[in-house]
Amino acid sequence: MQDLNLTLFDYDLELLRVIANRWDVDLNTRDPHEAAVRLAAAMRVPERVEDIWNRLDDDQRRALQTLLGSGGKMATPMFARMFGEIRAMGPGKLEREKPYLEPLNLAEALYYRGLIANKLDKSARGPQAFTYVPTDLAPLMPTHQTGYDLSAAPAQVVEPVAPPENIRPADTVLVDDLTTFLAFCQVYTVGTVGENGMAITSDAQQRLKPHLIGSASNARIALIMALAGGLGLATEQDAAFRPQLSNIRKWLDLRRGEQVRSLVETWQNSTAYNELLYTPGLKPETSAGWQNDPLLGRQTVLNFLEIVPPDQWWPVDELIEDVKETEPDFQRPAGDYESWYIRDAQTDAYLRGFESWDKVDGAMLRFILTSLMNGLGLVDTAQNGSLCRLTAYGRAFTGMADWPTANADQPPITVHEDGTIEVPRAASRYNRFQLSRFTEWLKAGDPFIYRMSLAGFTRASEQHIQAEQVLIFLRRSTQDNVPDSVRQMVETWGQAADSPVTLERLIVMRVPTPELLNTIQTTPALRRYLSVPLGTTAVAVREDQWADLAAALQSQGILVDVLIDAES
Repeated sequence: MQDLNLTLFDYDLELLRVIANRWDVDLNTRDPHEAAVRLAAAMRVPERVEDIWNRLDDDQRRALQTLLGSGGKMATPMFARMFGEIRAMGPGKLEREKPYLEPLNLAEALYYRGLIANKLDKSARGPQAFTYVPTDLAPLMPTHQTGYDLSAAPAQVVEPVAPPENIRPADTVLVDDLTTFLAFCQVYTVGTVGENGMAITSDAQQRLKPHLIGSASNARIALIMALAGGLGLATEQDAAFRPQLSNIRKWLDLRRGEQVRSLVETWQNSTAYNELLYTPGLKPETSAGWQNDPLLGRQTVLNFLEIVPPDQWWPVDELIEDVKETEPDFQRPAGDYESWYIRDAQTDAYLRGFESWDKVDGAMLRFILTSLMNGLGLVDTAQNGSLCRLTAYGRAFTGMADWPTANADQPPITVHEDGTIEVPRAASRYNRFQLSRFTEWLKAGDPFIYRMSLAGFTRASEQHIQAEQVLIFLRRSTQDNVPDSVRQMVETWGQAADSPVTLERLIVMRVPTPELLNTIQTTPALRRYLSVPLGTTAVAVREDQWADLAAALQSQGILVDVLIDAES
């Protein structure tokens, strides 16, 4: 922001005289530039600043302290909502109406004393109006002389509540589902859709859904994709989401606590995932050209979590109300509540103006707190999301504690004689990822269940996985507890990958004597319907020709008893 000289250079002579009169300064010049220089010099005298400070009433000092506590500047729309707007007046109107004698609000009372000013300045979101205290005037303020010294005042605290019922504990299944998703992208072609590629095709989503422990909603799939991309584990290539095997093992080999931390920190800094687009009840129309900054909402939540009790339950509504009262423009630095095109999902009406704050900004904060942070393992929720409590991970996220490091040993996987394999959730995610590449996926949960089969081995061959590699992996991941039947199954696949044992349905013709079978086999009108011999009195018949064979036998005087359901 600007110092006193630059601030006062923007003022006309009439306004400079008004401010000088309140500081008991005689300008004695008609040159605005010279008047600004003289007034700035007088306002930098500490004794004069202290005198002006003492003339303020408590409400005026409170408003000034609020501004100083925000680093000396605040977005003008936010300051105006809290302390009023400063009416724009030229020299003539200022002289006629004399608003400084009876200011309409606290903002005007401070403005006509020269203690605050408005300025259009650059921001991350473009030009923005700020209200500020001149930079060389702010440090001279004797804030220690009042009870409104924000640097000494205790932080406002959201009061804890009694332990509730209907608790929904935070969990870390996002770690497991990300592992599953990476394996899914490895064995299938997962097409992407949408402007930002943060969605998969509906067909892929339906195929993936049974294999996830958590939700397969669009919002959660987009989060998983954003996290995978942010960690360098997968990326979009040629309209498909593909794993990056060179990076995957390092992450999969981490302990669960380390994986949780990596997901939380990646989410905190991700611009690929945008909570506003997935907040329940909202229909944002991003094609209109506006764009919000998703980092601002997460940072606001992180800042305000500093005032909640670290290990007790607290009301979500109270925290959101604190944000609304003290930092409502957290994601709208310009205080713009008109240019974002967002509809109410139920009424289809546009949600505009500050009166829609609860339905838009407040709803997004609630979504972050009670849905995303619960799914990231940071907060427990209760009573349908009306209460929250920080977990050990949540306390680490807010800086109240160190990140948890203790992790249980990773148990081995269990292979059964029939080729069924059980993988506990606590097992190595790398082992489960590798197992997923050459097995059928039967069940997600604790344990995950897979099965060795021809379909899985075929998939392994497509990925150039050899039988010997599979056996080495199974011995290692089971602590050398591989049943002989499974070892033989893998070896048989390796020896005859192109000629596996097959099961198929056959139609069988049985006759009473070998002599009759020989007669049938040597009769051209009958032989053409036969397949491979099954012994001295039986032969396989082509499935689509058994009815013709029966008719031909009858025409040769051989009685036939048909035991086949004609509709089967």
